[in-house]
Amino acid sequence: MNFETNRLLIKLLSKRFSNWGFTIEGIKDNRKGEWWLFAQVLVLLAHIIPPWPVITTWPIILRVISIIVFIYGLYRSYLAIITLGDNLSPLPEPKESAILVKNSVYSSCRHPLYQSLIYISLSLFSFTGSLLHFLLLIILTIVLINKAKVEEKRLRLKYKEYNIYISTTPAIFNGVIFLDWRN
Repeated sequence: MNFETNRLLIKLLSKRFSNWGFTIEGIKDNRKGEWWLFAQVLVLLAHIIPPWPVITTWPIILRVISIIVFIYGLYRSYLAIITLGDNLSPLPEPKESAILVKNSVYSSCRHPLYQSLIYISLSLFSFTGSLLHFLLLIILTIVLINKAKVEEKRLRLKYKEYNIYISTTPAIFNGVIFLDWRN
C-alpha cells in the first residue's frame, strides 16, 4: 500500500471510531465504557490460544454439535448487526442518533450480540475440551454481563420505554441464572 492509500484508510477508520463515540479522553477515563470493550476484545482474542490442557477427547457427535453451535452464533451475530444498522456501536454507550431496536433478534433477547459471542465461545470449548477455553468462556461471560449492565443503565436514561422492554425481554439467555436479569 502506498502513502495515500494508508492516509485514506486511517481517515476512514478514524471516522468510524469517532462515529461510535471513541475519543482519546474516553480511552483514558472510560467515560463511554471503553475499558469493557477492551476487556471483551482481549478475551475474544485469547480464544486463538491453542487448547490447553485438553481434559478429554469429546465424542464426535459433540464436536459436530459444537460446529453447529458455532455457525448458529455467527448467524445470530450477523442478524443482530444487520438489525441494528446505523445504531451499532461496540461501546456500551448508545450513539446520540440511535433509536431503540426491539425487533428481530432483539425481540427475544436484549443482547443478542453478547449471546452469540457466548455461543461461539461455548462451541470452541466444547470442540476442543480445553480447560483454558472453559476458563475463557467464564471470563467472557462475566465481562459481557458487566458490559450489558453498564449499557442498560445508559439505555434507561436515553429511552423511557426501556424499562418495559427489560421487564418483558430476557437479557442474554431466558431463564438462565445471571444471564436473565429483569425488574
